[in-house]
Amino acid sequence: MRLRAKWLVVFGVIMASLGWELWHGTIVGEALDATPGDVIKSAPQGLKVKADTYFNLPKKIGPQSSISNSAVFETSATGDAVALTQDGSANQGGAIWTSKPVFDAYQNQQASMWFYIGTSGTTPGDGMAFVLNKNSNTAFSGLGESLGVWGVDPRTANGTVQDLADTAIPNSWALEFDTGVDQVVPANNWIVNQTTPDSFDVGRMTEAGDPPTKQFLGSGYSPDSDNDNVDETIKGEHIASGYPGQPSSYLAYQQTGRYYTGATGIFQTKYNYGTYNYYGLVHHGLVRDQFGDRFMSDAKWHHLTLNYQAPTDDSNTGTLTYSFNDRNLTTGAPQKMDSGTFAKEKINLSSLGVSRGDSKLYWGLTGTTGATDTETSMVAFEQVPGQVDASASSALTDETTNSAITTTNPTTSVNGNDKIKATYTLNYLGGGANWTGIKGKLGLPTNVNWTSGRISYPDGSITPLALTTQSDNQLAVDVHDLGNKDALPKQAVITLEGTAANQDVKSPGAVSSFVGDNAIAKTVTPEFDIKASPFTVAVTPTTAANANTTGTVTGSISSTDKLVNGQDTTLKAVLTAPDGTTTDIASDNVKLDTTANTHSGYDFKVTIPKVPVGTSTLQVSATAQTAGNSYQGSGTGKITGGTMDFGTTSGDLTFDTTQLTGRAITDVARDETGGPWQLNVDSSLVAGTSWQLTATTDGLTSGNVPGKQLDGHLIYKDQDGGITQLTSGNAALIASGTANGQAQTTNIAADWSANTGILLDLNSSAAVGDYSGTINWVLSSGPK
Repeated sequence: MRLRAKWLVVFGVIMASLGWELWHGTIVGEALDATPGDVIKSAPQGLKVKADTYFNLPKKIGPQSSISNSAVFETSATGDAVALTQDGSANQGGAIWTSKPVFDAYQNQQASMWFYIGTSGTTPGDGMAFVLNKNSNTAFSGLGESLGVWGVDPRTANGTVQDLADTAIPNSWALEFDTGVDQVVPANNWIVNQTTPDSFDVGRMTEAGDPPTKQFLGSGYSPDSDNDNVDETIKGEHIASGYPGQPSSYLAYQQTGRYYTGATGIFQTKYNYGTYNYYGLVHHGLVRDQFGDRFMSDAKWHHLTLNYQAPTDDSNTGTLTYSFNDRNLTTGAPQKMDSGTFAKEKINLSSLGVSRGDSKLYWGLTGTTGATDTETSMVAFEQVPGQVDASASSALTDETTNSAITTTNPTTSVNGNDKIKATYTLNYLGGGANWTGIKGKLGLPTNVNWTSGRISYPDGSITPLALTTQSDNQLAVDVHDLGNKDALPKQAVITLEGTAANQDVKSPGAVSSFVGDNAIAKTVTPEFDIKASPFTVAVTPTTAANANTTGTVTGSISSTDKLVNGQDTTLKAVLTAPDGTTTDIASDNVKLDTTANTHSGYDFKVTIPKVPVGTSTLQVSATAQTAGNSYQGSGTGKITGGTMDFGTTSGDLTFDTTQLTGRAITDVARDETGGPWQLNVDSSLVAGTSWQLTATTDGLTSGNVPGKQLDGHLIYKDQDGGITQLTSGNAALIASGTANGQAQTTNIAADWSANTGILLDLNSSAAVGDYSGTINWVLSSGPK
């Protein structure tokens, strides 16, 4: 025979607002060594591309798939990267290509990535290249100075520039990042077919001076004149571009030498003597360090942006601008560009074999190491062509003066207490996929008290932002997917509003990142100076109140201008709730004394009729008029609406199985074989507020015979032995307490023993069966 009583409790759920943590983390510094597994640990945030089908990483590359591909994916918490070559491994060749031709040469495209080149040796080698090609996703030309894309020196007696073009990747355009400086002019009497080619970087060779010396020239870019044919010396590591499959990309030079034809006997060899060709490579869009220093292979991550502008009208010429090191490694902020860091090159699309009806190209990366000089070359991607082309921008406005805060010299200044608005705009510009899973980490300009925020979309929908989640001047936000499919919006605008601190201080530019599944975009706000204002609005920093009751926030205005007074000053107050919604406080609830306080200021009081749950921000704005001046200012304070609610519980309340005897049985104990029963009350009420918990029940009914009531009742027995019967009309007081103004949790059953707390009494006519019922708990608070 078994008697059981079950109760059902309905209790409040505490909703926690949790900030999102970027998986990919903060941009960090240089790597410890040049092994790919260690280099990836220092990588800036990038896309997860390893498991995607966007890229093809073949095992074999090159002519007749004759070369083992050294490229591998590396993965870390910051994202994925591809290592094309590895330091310490000679004569390597690596390549990664898009699985399909996705680069549309007649549509604007953008790519951004971080790349790393480092070596533990004395000299790096040989470099890597960004390549567009029409024909293949396994293309690779050869090792060494060819970088996997340029032609391979035939080393024959009758070699020509056409031979080089024939061995290069056809129908291609390449942007090389050349770390192995190949400027060896063969000596007189060199052996043509036994000498490793090492001359591409003589470029366009001339002789000048007295006595004459050889000059190795390429064509650089002047941003001042937009001229892409400026003579520049090829010195040291460099970036340059050209058409690998075009004979005109190579220059043949001659030197007298020998051509080995075999051995005629012991210690006898046979040569043909004559004049033989060695080759220079035409360098367009040359970017290099003016002193010839190693500016790429420094074992640090460098940012690269490729911005392609498609042909307009009937033109067949696109323009690609490449910007090297255009973002700061530590902060991600944009860096100033000059002729030593970027170039602009025109691309003749006829040389790539595309047309408006057949417009798409494969794009990829190739890299090589030399016979003695090696390096680790790695790339982490932010945006890739054919997926998502997206941008992020930011702007600041001084709403008090209705003027833009811009990046100027000298720096823009605002007055302390001015209202500042920050706007972050995300635009989906195009691509083959929607921009999904966008997680934003807003960089908030410092020395501004940000009080409200929202995200707006073109359809008019608005999502308030809870600024209480900001930390370390950053705010995590989730942005709706953007795109040109599935009726998605193409733009999201994030707006924050706040008040400048009233002090002489600088607010540096703040970097924001927006990381999606398939694209990353960044922006930085302008820096500005704040000049202290003679007019101050001070709001009590923190105020406590009970939620859903009337709360009062106090403060004062003051000024160094003695003509400012309470009578000629008007106030306005706006309350921003924890969920980001704003409410204008009625003017009747904003009271300013017209009599000066003991500090020659004027006190005010703002009454909030119904304080929201959690921490809200109250912004009080003031305008003061004097005979000669008008002053504006604002201040903010926090008001926390304390609450009381049910917390965690151990579950159903059950009683021991009891043998009926035909007599009344009292104090049937709870079945606590799984541990003591628990019910928590969580409180953050204002100190001194009393609370109590009561319980009622309609009794227990049989699970065997519907509607049959148990002949017995639940009771509450306190520590002094006092007994209260639980009925539907009699609310038994179970627990009570007084709040201390701090977050506290009370287990109302903590002091219950086997014969105290809620127990079960049975009458003599109780019948055998399983019984259950509901206890109705009522949690209430009284005045302070």
